[in-house]
Amino acid sequence: MKKLSVIALATLGLLGSNVASAAEHSQSLAQPNAAPVHYTNPAKDFLSSKLGLSPSDVEMLFKYHEKTVLEEFRNRDNLLFGNIVPLNSSSFMAPNTIGNQPIGAGYHLVNWDSQSIAAFKDTLGRVVFLMNTPEFRKDFNLSLFTVKAQSSVNVLIPSSYDKFKSYVNQTAISYGNHVKAYVSDSHTGRAWGTNGLLIEFEQSGIGADLIAHEMMHGVGYAHDGAYNGWNDNIPYYVQTILSRNESASDICDNGLSKCEGNMINSGVPYNSQYNDTYRSASKETDPTSLALLGKYFNHVS
Repeated sequence: MKKLSVIALATLGLLGSNVASAAEHSQSLAQPNAAPVHYTNPAKDFLSSKLGLSPSDVEMLFKYHEKTVLEEFRNRDNLLFGNIVPLNSSSFMAPNTIGNQPIGAGYHLVNWDSQSIAAFKDTLGRVVFLMNTPEFRKDFNLSLFTVKAQSSVNVLIPSSYDKFKSYVNQTAISYGNHVKAYVSDSHTGRAWGTNGLLIEFEQSGIGADLIAHEMMHGVGYAHDGAYNGWNDNIPYYVQTILSRNESASDICDNGLSKCEGNMINSGVPYNSQYNDTYRSASKETDPTSLALLGKYFNHVS
């Protein structure tokens, strides 16, 4: 059977578990899309029209990271997850289309509203952008030795970023490059994902770290059995590089894969304490300022 995986953002860390799943087919809720802003600059238009990023993200990336933007623009036909974006209305699923798929524990699925749609589009665009940066490619290869083969019993763990990218894109093709996203008005602090690019989020929990994690479940990666640490399985590994510590092998002391939240070795935050182009962070471990998410998206716009 396929597995539905859950990630919960807890006070002292992230906890994972699995439950059983069934049926694959569901229909979508047609909702009007806010039209993307179009730019005469083709690289900016790529960020907006292709990746679905908000105008503020477009301007911020082009201002502070033009070189990376231009690299991804030149490689726009060969991006990791590049063909699942831009999202259209068919990806925002009505609650009554869930069918036999299990619903997240404590979830109350609702129709998508325009604010949640805009947040999800922009945040998924951030994830796609970050997973195609040169830093992510380098960091993924650097600490990949920490990911255990047994962590995802039904999927071969890749030996490099290039093989990871190939698997992700081929699997997304097999699912029609179609994300099926559900939203809940609950407040459990959890998000869910399973094979078929099917993911469930809370309106209050649409964050890049959770989306990255659940998209990994959406293409079949798991954290099976005892392998649910920060760096011994692909979903948490990707999440760690993007949002906690680019050097995933250093996330816990003594080379361990699991540690309590207050024992995590977070990366150096990208905030105004170090560079005045960044926003201030309320505390050193402010997740919006850490790792690649902080480097690219915590700038003063």
